[in-house]
Amino acid sequence: MHISGCLQKVNIPTRTCTHYLEMAVPTGGKRIHNLSEFVKQVSNCSHIAVFRPFLKIYHHYLVIEVQSDSMIIIHNIGGALKTLTARGFAEILEEKIKFTITKDSSCKLVSEHLDFDAGLYLIERSGYPSTEEENEYVIKRARTRLGEKDFKFSSKNCEWFVTWAITGIGKCEQIENAGKAERMLADVLDGTVCNYRSATAKTVIDQGLEVSAYAMQKVAASSAITGSGAAIATGCLSAAVTAAPAIEIVAAGVSVKTLYKKWKKKQIDSRTFRREYIKKVSGTSMSIGGGIIGATVGQICFPVPIVGAIIGGVVGSLVGRGSGVAAAGIIHDKLT
Repeated sequence: MHISGCLQKVNIPTRTCTHYLEMAVPTGGKRIHNLSEFVKQVSNCSHIAVFRPFLKIYHHYLVIEVQSDSMIIIHNIGGALKTLTARGFAEILEEKIKFTITKDSSCKLVSEHLDFDAGLYLIERSGYPSTEEENEYVIKRARTRLGEKDFKFSSKNCEWFVTWAITGIGKCEQIENAGKAERMLADVLDGTVCNYRSATAKTVIDQGLEVSAYAMQKVAASSAITGSGAAIATGCLSAAVTAAPAIEIVAAGVSVKTLYKKWKKKQIDSRTFRREYIKKVSGTSMSIGGGIIGATVGQICFPVPIVGAIIGGVVGSLVGRGSGVAAAGIIHDKLT
């Protein structure tokens, strides 16, 4: 069916969708019920939030152009499996979304970004741009982050990105209004899922070093190795044990430096910088301790040489990292 024939037909039922809208309406949100209202009310530099029933969250995006049969948006599409690549988790993208209608007679739009039935809101708040010049500046600022893959559930998510692009200060009401358990889960996911590239690489390297340390320990203890051979093995053991924490510390330092650069460029605010910094330091410390304890416990529980240490070390490192960032987030929120 042609798009023009559905402008008035694409509508939400008159009943209130309480089974969908279990979350509060975003501040400044005005419900848009159909495509006709969308085309009339949404313009360049509009902030849109659409409800995701399955996840029970709002996805936010910035509309930079509305055309007769499509729109162009910029958004941080965290959570989408198609953005899980070797480069990172999620990506800030500029996309063209066509107003494509389903082939049946319902006139429902195909794109999940235009789910009027679930709930779609145009967000207008105090301090939002009101002139064409201001709109152009917002769009230009948003485009400076295109291709960035630094999604965080607790910050730098889709809502945070849009509010940052519009006002210069990132804000996520969904996290601010969430319960303690939800915020803790977001922090744990930040340190594991969102950090999967570096976390995985460091875990593999660390466990490789721990296994080497275990092997060197066996060599040094062997009665067949004496004199200089035993000394060399002991030296390798010490180097391996020392190197694993050093790798974690260096990697944490690189991450903190990246955070600092983003703060200096005003890509993140001071509160976000402090919170992410504390989470990074705590997560690294707990990961080191968890990996060592896990490797020891794993070798005891699984007396198969090397295997137990690897399994225990990986699990201990991930549990340590996750618990570290969660604890840091809770402490920071209580003190600020």
